[in-house]
Amino acid sequence: MTGTVVEVGIGGTTPQATGTRWRWDLAVYYAQIKDEILSIEAIDPGTGLPTGTSLSANVDDTIHAGLEALVGASFDLGGDRHRLEPLLSLTLNEFSFDSDPAYGNNDLPAAPTYAARGELIYRHASGFYAGPTFDFIGKRYVDFANTTDVDSYQLLGFRCGISGKTWEVFGELRNVTDEDYIATFSVLNQATGNDAIYLPGAPRAAYVGARIGF
Repeated sequence: MTGTVVEVGIGGTTPQATGTRWRWDLAVYYAQIKDEILSIEAIDPGTGLPTGTSLSANVDDTIHAGLEALVGASFDLGGDRHRLEPLLSLTLNEFSFDSDPAYGNNDLPAAPTYAARGELIYRHASGFYAGPTFDFIGKRYVDFANTTDVDSYQLLGFRCGISGKTWEVFGELRNVTDEDYIATFSVLNQATGNDAIYLPGAPRAAYVGARIGF
């Protein structure tokens, strides 16, 4: 596979000495790809129906375009001992066929329309930190024909810990609302609506850990 990619980006930070600190990265890109390698269902030449086996094959032309952004800040809440640090990562995807003989300009499956992840963490000069986290994932098509899609989902979490110069103890709660959602699936040429291809996401879970540097 070959391609032509145009990408433009910008990033920066404010001086660390200021009470409020910012950092950001922003990039937009557009790629025209020739002979992209995709996993497709093999077709039985006798019946014209899928065999249930996936094959790697080249498709003529595809387009991958999108935006990636990261914005973070650190706000002084009093004497630089208390800080509030929001962080947001955002990805927008527009992946599609380009005048394909079978699928026209359909969206490529599996890639969500957007993915947003972030947190709002309180930090104390002693090394303690705590705050909520979130993951917002947009809908994804299941098949090349774009007949079936997977719903968007939203996950909430919480993490906390305390750290020193060479160590850290931390804990995290994930999916605190015990949301039911589809995490991954196998891509089909055309879904029927009754396909055994979906894998569920993890339920509510708690994690604890420690790090030590030498």
